[in-house]
Amino acid sequence: MIFLVRRLLWLLMSVISFLLLVVGIVFPIVPQVPFLLAFLYSLSKFSPRFHKWLLNTRVYRWLKGFMNNEKEKIGMKRLSKSKVKI
Repeated sequence: MIFLVRRLLWLLMSVISFLLLVVGIVFPIVPQVPFLLAFLYSLSKFSPRFHKWLLNTRVYRWLKGFMNNEKEKIGMKRLSKSKVKI
C-alpha cells in the first residue's frame, strides 16, 4: 500500500514538473532546466524501465565519465573541460 502511494506521488511530481517545463518553454522568463531535471528524476523514480533506459543513453554515459573523475578527486582533464565548454 505504501509502495503504491509512493509511486503515485512520484507520478504526480513528474506530471507537475512536465507541465511547468511546458510553461517554461512557452514563456521564456520561466527557467526550463530545473523542471526538466525534476521531471527526469521523478519519472525515473516512478518507472524502473525508464530509469534503466536513461542509464543506457549515450549522453548519460558520456557525462558519467566526468562525474567519476570528480568523485575520485582526480579533477577534470583539459580535454574534458574543452569538450564541456563547447
